[in-house]
Parts: sequence; C-alpha cells; structure tokens
Amino acid sequence: MSGEHYLTAGRAIDLLAEADAALKKTVSTFTQDDLGQPSLCGGWTRAHVLAHLARNADGLRHLVQWAVSGHETPMYASVEQRNADIEEAAAQPVARLRADVTSASDAIRSRLEQVRGRNDLHDVRLGTGKRLAGDQIPWARLREVTFHHVDLDAGYTFNDAPPEVVRAGLAEAVTRMGHQAPPVTLTGTDNRHWHVNGGGHEVRGRPGDLLLWLARGVEHDLTHEHPLPTMPSWG
Repeated sequence: MSGEHYLTAGRAIDLLAEADAALKKTVSTFTQDDLGQPSLCGGWTRAHVLAHLARNADGLRHLVQWAVSGHETPMYASVEQRNADIEEAAAQPVARLRADVTSASDAIRSRLEQVRGRNDLHDVRLGTGKRLAGDQIPWARLREVTFHHVDLDAGYTFNDAPPEVVRAGLAEAVTRMGHQAPPVTLTGTDNRHWHVNGGGHEVRGRPGDLLLWLARGVEHDLTHEHPLPTMPSWG
C-alpha cells in the first residue's frame, strides 16, 4: 500500500527536519497579537493552526506505535477530544504555544526514526478514518507541517518549500481528487505536467502556485485561457 507518488519514509524524515526548522523560524517572530490573526484555514486563527500541528504530532506518535507493533492505537481518543485539545492549546500564551509546537515536533520526528527503512510495517488509520500505509506516516507529517506553515499566511509559501515536497503534494492532490474533480492539466514552470481527472484545459504556473490553488483554492500568478473551475476538497 506504499504511496508510489509520495516520498519514501527516509527522505520524508530528512526533509521534515528542514520543514520544522523553517516553521520554528517563522513562529519565533510571532507576538501574541500575531497569533490571533486569521489563517488560510477557514475559521482558524494562526494559534489554532499551530495548536493543530502540536496535537497532530502527538497523534502521529500513536500511529507509529501502531505501525510498528500491529496493535491498534488510535490517533485521537475521539473527534470531540481532538477539537477540545486544539482549542485548549490555541489559548496558550505565545511563548508556551511556541514551546509546545517545538517539543511536539521534536518528539514525533524522533519517533519516526522507528519506521525508517522498515518493510514490515502495519497499515494504520488517520483520525479521519482514512487508511494509511505505515511507511507513509513520515510523509503525512511532512505534508502537515509544510501545508500549515503556508496556512499561517506569514510570508512562507509553497514556493519556499523544497521542490520535491511540492511535487509530492501535487501528485497526491491529483490522485486523491480523482474523478471528483473537473479535468484540468497543470503545467509547471519546470515543464512537468499533472493531469487531473485525465487532463483538460491547461493551467500554467510555478508548481508552488499550482499547489496553492489545488490545496486552498487561492489563485496566484497562474495563467489560463478558461475560467478556473472549483476543485473539490481533498486535504
């Protein structure tokens, strides 16, 4: 069940260290007022996004245990508890929230070393119920950190992320949207192509800008001869 379109566990773990460092740099500049500003995630402030990243790290540690042992260890006790934990964490003063995110990120990155190079891992289930191969847990975390860093709307964009992370994000988006999406062909400035639902009208731009549109519906520096369609939610 390994994701052929995504990064290997080892490579995702290596890139996660870079992603965490970039996030830490951005968050180090935040004031308490900055935390209350809206994010690209509807209904969430920047504080909510950071709180989610901290609690997501905790939940993924449970999934690593499940993947390694084969004994089911749910990501969260319940959806209600997950939401309550995010609200509680989001209410922390800026210094405490910053430390929370850093410690939780360090802990999951360390735990993920248990899956590096393994080919005997068990499948797990995310909090959404979606099935996930054990060796894709590192990519799941890297995706969360990268996407939500962008969601903070604090200067970091997908164009700042490593190109291979952006390409993996685009490939995953195309796969997960499948036939629910209108047919579109994405052409990157790197001359790579991604065919959504078999391909159709062309949308051109930097890979990072293409991913921003697919992931968050935000158009930035894209070129197209036809109106952009509304794409389904997939993340």
